[in-house]
Amino acid sequence: MTRFALVLALTFAFAACGGDQAGETTTSGTTDKPTFTMAADVPDATNVFRAKKKAVGDEVVVVGRVRDIAHGFAAFTMIDEVMQYCGQGTEQCGCKTPWDYCCEQQETVIEASLPVEFRDAKGQPVETKDAGLRLLDLVVVKGKLEKTESGGLLLVTSSGWFQRERPTLPDGIEWP
Repeated sequence: MTRFALVLALTFAFAACGGDQAGETTTSGTTDKPTFTMAADVPDATNVFRAKKKAVGDEVVVVGRVRDIAHGFAAFTMIDEVMQYCGQGTEQCGCKTPWDYCCEQQETVIEASLPVEFRDAKGQPVETKDAGLRLLDLVVVKGKLEKTESGGLLLVTSSGWFQRERPTLPDGIEWP
């Protein structure tokens, strides 16, 4: 599977409620404890909606929540932080998996999402068992926008991300 096909699959894999999430992988050659974090926050990061309006090749700093995580790779999809995950606000919609945003229109979820991929010095996607992220983490990512084979956008980073917040889940819901 090409890396762009992987990212495209990642972007749309969790459009339905209750999708499974990332776990450990046994792929040989993966790193056990990689570090993908930036040393400091970037306070003037833009949101996902604005970042997606930038030109291919632009350097951007984007803030958003981790919506889903790619199995075996330092890659995930972030969603604009204005999107409320299920159970975040006062209104409860009964989702058992708040990170799937099933209370929102799926077209809006897709528009508010941006795939992120960490690459090594050779420009290759990095395989890992644990990227150090959890679903719904609020992160800031610094990178460059690239066009995917399907015409979408991908945020590529070699500097990593900064975790601003790790939220608690509503009562009765457990992390995958």
